[in-house]
Amino acid sequence: MNRRPKLLLVHGWGFGPGFWRPLIRALGDWETQRLDLGFFGPPRLELPQSGPWVAIGHSTGFMWILNQLHQEPMKSHCVGLVSLMGFSRFVRGPDFPHGVDRRILNKMTAELTHDSNQVLDRFMAMGGVDRPLSGLRAQGDEYALAQGLNWLATWDERPALQGWNRPWLALALQDDGIVNEKMTRDCFGNLAPRGAVGGLHWFPRGGHFLPLIIDPDPFATLINTFLGHHWS
Repeated sequence: MNRRPKLLLVHGWGFGPGFWRPLIRALGDWETQRLDLGFFGPPRLELPQSGPWVAIGHSTGFMWILNQLHQEPMKSHCVGLVSLMGFSRFVRGPDFPHGVDRRILNKMTAELTHDSNQVLDRFMAMGGVDRPLSGLRAQGDEYALAQGLNWLATWDERPALQGWNRPWLALALQDDGIVNEKMTRDCFGNLAPRGAVGGLHWFPRGGHFLPLIIDPDPFATLINTFLGHHWS
């Protein structure tokens, strides 16, 4: 059995590291480290200098992980990937027909300068969450939020995911109001699992955020099965 890894957790757009508390409790005794992309305060992006670790990303956080895979120390020390409602590309394009219209992101970026809370409220509602429930009512950092939208609008990390040759797991919701089912299948559906446990798994309903906030146990069960199969 391989050495037990640390879990490196990266939240999505419009959230902070506190998003992970329910899932961390449900996962049990795995050692974890949460990064902060800086949407509500100073970013904290220091990566562990030793490994191994499994990188777990929610939504934009998973694409951020993919963007870092070619760099050290991620390149050497990341031994597994877990996507929670994540993706390798977000915007629609000629070879990615089920992505999101870039104009939606452009509109959100323009509106951030007027009222970032209103933009965040609408975004959370699309994902099935009333924002006070998520614990994030603080004023967002307009520059950091705009930078995150720019990542979504411009990054294409499909080559990084397609080139990944280590274990991976992707969990998705069929009723996700932000990352639709066809988009998820375009990102993960043609990739072969690395080993007997992993690959793309579906939950029927719950939206983009809510299950990880109020009912993380089904996600934790599959993640623990995946981790336990590959690492001690």
